Amino acid sequence: MAGARLIALSGLALAACGDGAPTYTISGNAFDFAGSPEARIAGATVTLVEDPSRTAVTAADGSFAFDGFATGDEATFDLTFPNYHAIRTGTLVVEDADVERLTFQVVHDAIYTALADGLAIQPDPAKCQIVTTVTRIGKSIYDPGAHGEAGATVALGPSSGATEGPIYFNASVQPERGLTETSDDGGVLFLNVTPGEYWLTATKPGATFRTFKMKCAAGLLVNASPPWGLQRLE
Repeated sequence: MAGARLIALSGLALAACGDGAPTYTISGNAFDFAGSPEARIAGATVTLVEDPSRTAVTAADGSFAFDGFATGDEATFDLTFPNYHAIRTGTLVVEDADVERLTFQVVHDAIYTALADGLAIQPDPAKCQIVTTVTRIGKSIYDPGAHGEAGATVALGPSSGATEGPIYFNASVQPERGLTETSDDGGVLFLNVTPGEYWLTATKPGATFRTFKMKCAAGLLVNASPPWGLQRLE
């Protein structure tokens, strides 16, 4: 009798673990920073940071997909590809829906070096570089032309951990010291950030933006790329 009860309890436990709770898919594309939205990165390796055993390879259109996420799961992705700087997304918290259009803006090593030279900085291999775009309602990297929300200010917290920043991009898509708010490009950069977890927030009178967690790790470019970055919500 006791054995039968144990078997019944075991069955209940198994049923609780496999109770049919819905799972969700995260999908998106890898873009070449220099040629987006037309240029895509095929054959790149994408890895789920929270479970590095899970990887995918981008298809000819730069697409990738991961399934099996539950509500409340965190999901951060790294991308590696020869001759391009290793890059990481911002961190998603899965809600009760699939996540679509998660994007990488992948930067060629030559462009990464040129941007560093233009800013007269030496990227510290023990730190990360953080960049994002403050984006207008409904706009993303999939849309041609500028998609940034002008006139916003950006903060990295709880304490920045950055050597310098925010540095805003001008309308010609170049980081420009001295700017005090976003241009129509919407880009913003924090330099040589100490590894750790941070939150990005954007502020503009009359506007509400999505906030975003960034998991900074040594040597990476961490980019909360549109539309899953500082998107204006209203």
